[in-house]
Amino acid sequence: MIQIILHASICQLLYIQLVNRFRRRLTYVKRDRQCGARFRFTAQEFVGSLGDLGTLLPLMVGLIVFNGLDAARVLWLVGLSYILVGVYYGLPMPVQPLKAAAVVAIATGATSGEIRATALWMAGIFLVISLTKLADKLDSIFPRVLVHGLQFGLGLMMVRAGLKLLISFPDGLATVVHGTQSAGGSAATGVLPSAADFSSALFLLVLPQLPLTLGNAVIATTDCARRYFGQAGEHVTAGKLARTIGLGNLAAGLLGGMPMCHGAGGMTAHYQMGARSGASGVMIGTALLVIGMLAGRADAILAAIPAWVLGAPLIYVGVRHAMLAKESFRLPATAAAVLTMGGAGNLQGNLLTALLAGLAVKFLLEDVPLMFNYRFVWFRLTRCEEGR
Repeated sequence: MIQIILHASICQLLYIQLVNRFRRRLTYVKRDRQCGARFRFTAQEFVGSLGDLGTLLPLMVGLIVFNGLDAARVLWLVGLSYILVGVYYGLPMPVQPLKAAAVVAIATGATSGEIRATALWMAGIFLVISLTKLADKLDSIFPRVLVHGLQFGLGLMMVRAGLKLLISFPDGLATVVHGTQSAGGSAATGVLPSAADFSSALFLLVLPQLPLTLGNAVIATTDCARRYFGQAGEHVTAGKLARTIGLGNLAAGLLGGMPMCHGAGGMTAHYQMGARSGASGVMIGTALLVIGMLAGRADAILAAIPAWVLGAPLIYVGVRHAMLAKESFRLPATAAAVLTMGGAGNLQGNLLTALLAGLAVKFLLEDVPLMFNYRFVWFRLTRCEEGR
């Protein structure tokens, strides 16, 4: 078994070296931040378009195989969403499953009706957030150290997930996602989910997911777009991200697709693998549409993909994504908050726990001393006035 794992690891490392050599021979752009091309249909873009498959495929396959979602509809909607956001933003914008909701749905055997209800809940919430400009207001007041903590924690979680995939040789994705068939995975019929589906989905799937989507898929993704693409990424605002998340989930809920969002980790994955324009979304979206046209064979094809193939790229992307938090390591208080968020998120497997832990550490190490400093200055000024 050890020899097999070592062999798989060596193959993955050789694969990454070949990809990197191949990319260096492609058309070189001196400064990606200065590149105004919204669409570059090159081999480099195609390689970059595959960067987020390590996050997308395992959860998407799990929802198809164990929760009864229709493979063709899921693939069509994800593919179409990739194409539309690629055209809309002109940048490599990821389309990902709602991670916390997907994991809970797979683990508990949620029905497809509950999953569709989750998508409709998220659609309503994020369309309201977008229309009321609340997303942009949250982006302006959300502490950067918490954004960096989410990025650091998610990066570590991606590394851990990549290691799990790497040592799964020779299993397929379906085996890694879940060991046995979930009892609750039968597909629900009907045009809309029932009232019971909406009720159970709200408490089981939506509430644990909501703060993570706001923090990672909206605010942190906005930060990533500006840092990776400079002026070319300034049009990616929290309000626009909330709008496209809402519209994507509206389609998923009405048509029986997978609840989806964007994500800072996904943008890092596409960027680090070479994607620089919206063409990457058009290419991966088209590929998913073609796979979805294979009708009944689509779910079997996805489930048979060797999981370890995605391991090494996911580890690499996780490390690069964690490095986005390096600015917060310059000060002891912010470094402690980021490290706490990374540790808490990985111990609990939940970024919501990481966010709460980061808030607590930030309050104790940064806000409380600041309040005491204000009180000390006010006390000294008062004494000076009295002395006069």
